[in-house]
Amino acid sequence: MNKKKISIVAVSAVVIVSLGLGFNNIFKKANTLETDNNDTVVSDQSIETGDELNTEEAKVDNTETKKENKENKKDEDTTDSSGNSNKNSSKSTKTDGTETKKPNNEEVEKADNSSEKPKPSNNEKPKPGNSSEKPKPSNNEKPKPSNNEKPKPGNSSTKPKPENNQTITSPKPKNKTVTIAISCKTAINNGLNKKPGFSHLPSNGIILQNMKVEFNEGDTVFDILVKITRKKGIHMEYRGSGSNTYIEGINNLYEFDGGSNSGWMYSVNGVYPNYGVGAYKVKSSDVIKFNYTCNLGADLGARVN
Repeated sequence: MNKKKISIVAVSAVVIVSLGLGFNNIFKKANTLETDNNDTVVSDQSIETGDELNTEEAKVDNTETKKENKENKKDEDTTDSSGNSNKNSSKSTKTDGTETKKPNNEEVEKADNSSEKPKPSNNEKPKPGNSSEKPKPSNNEKPKPSNNEKPKPGNSSTKPKPENNQTITSPKPKNKTVTIAISCKTAINNGLNKKPGFSHLPSNGIILQNMKVEFNEGDTVFDILVKITRKKGIHMEYRGSGSNTYIEGINNLYEFDGGSNSGWMYSVNGVYPNYGVGAYKVKSSDVIKFNYTCNLGADLGARVN
């Protein structure tokens, strides 16, 4: 008996549960039908009170929206802010179990708005070649030379100045000099120094060795002889002046002391001129020699010029 009661209770419970589920489904379907009817009533009212469009215009709009929906199917990248796909179909369905909803007018308007082509933003940079304005060179700006540039040769107007400690000294011109010598060897060779009154003559016959004498421009051989004899304190006697000047005696040895053909002769650079000592103008580095002759210069090997 107990088993029969338990089975009856179990069967009755199953029947009650199944009936409850059936009634629940019926109520849900009734609610969905009521909401669908409300949506259709609202949509019909919006169509009647909206912009008072006739049926022909609505058909044209439907065809346009279909074309736009076809174009928007190609653009898969464009999506609205809510994340929904803009396929712009005339009807969108959502499935959450047994419940289905029709799109309202607001969703259709959003879909229409989303089909519009995106406008370029103001922040976009202009593409090259489209801008009509060209950059103009500034008239006032001129390239300035850098301070680190070195001056090029030839451009600098300043000449290098010597340092304060440096003193520029121009080389002094060298003094012009000549060489002069006095000799009486021929008289010594003839034994004149052994005669009375001639013992003052040097035994080697050299009265003056080669000496350099400074001279001025235009000096003559006579001028050089006067300078050196006065400087060395050697006796010298002459007569006449200018080109007619004649040397009579040097170191107390006169003409004709060594014979009728004796006397003083001079040479310049080994040559005996045929004119007086007062007429011959010396040049730098000349070598002047006064020699005593006892035979009109033949004993000197004189080459008279």
